Amino acid sequence: MNNRERAIKYFMESASCAQSILAVYGPMVGLSEEECFKIGASLGGGVGRKQYICGAINAGAIIIGLKYGNAKHGELEKKSRANLITGEFITECEQAIGSAQCSAILRIDLSNPDEYAIANDTGLFDRVCNNAIEKTAEILEKYLNAENLNE
Repeated sequence: MNNRERAIKYFMESASCAQSILAVYGPMVGLSEEECFKIGASLGGGVGRKQYICGAINAGAIIIGLKYGNAKHGELEKKSRANLITGEFITECEQAIGSAQCSAILRIDLSNPDEYAIANDTGLFDRVCNNAIEKTAEILEKYLNAENLNE
């Protein structure tokens, strides 16, 4: 099973989209799986189900920051580079998924219990979120494996 499949498996087993990405890719940048689940616990549904940035994309941005970001105050070049890479990553995710915003991706209101129940019953989360997780993971892998980004 590859990393993208593992991320989808976590989601299908009740992890949020953010937890799914973090649990697979976080250990590659020094996090334990337990830390990944805790960090991602409130990011699903676009951060606290407020439907802002997609949790999978948000988790990918965290992974990029851990890989390329500054570890100390004042390391402005590293901080700037991490922001640039993250911006490129988000743009690619938007192109692949249609948006970086959970509300635009799902096209339902998660705070509406009726809409949430219908989406759950019809498999909307499985279809749409699995796609978002897979595409985000694919793009994230490109950035994690890119040799020229460490400059």
